[in-house]
Amino acid sequence: MSDSRAEHATSRMTAPSIRAILGQHAYRMTKPREQIIDLALRHDRPFTAEQLVAELGRDPSTRDSGIGRATVYRTLEILASVDVLSRVMQPGGGAAYVVDAPGHRHHLVCSSCGATISFRSCPVDTLIQNLTADTEYTIHGHLLEVFGVCPDCQSGA
Repeated sequence: MSDSRAEHATSRMTAPSIRAILGQHAYRMTKPREQIIDLALRHDRPFTAEQLVAELGRDPSTRDSGIGRATVYRTLEILASVDVLSRVMQPGGGAAYVVDAPGHRHHLVCSSCGATISFRSCPVDTLIQNLTADTEYTIHGHLLEVFGVCPDCQSGA
């Protein structure tokens, strides 16, 4: 979209919709994947793989599941590859994940608390056209993250 207004990506993913998307890409729904997905869906802010590993160890329903660090990382990579998760850069420079509805999107990230809002408007389209014409590159994608301070952090809440 080239409209300059931010259209928020408000579709909230659910476990059944993620299962369906994984099935469309021929991924089996294993018990560890199911548990990792359920845990990821509990987050309304960006989360890291290490946070999920720690939470799996603390949660009584998953503590004895034997889900290892490698399984968490592999599952998050699979979910990102099927466009259910987005990787976002956090204020400190580390990568985190956000559960998002599939499709082209960008993120507005609070540089204080890390809160993230997805938006679908894409102001980069004209730039890509100009770069393609100027450089003769075949451009196949881009990332855009905008950093600012959210209203809660501005008010000191």
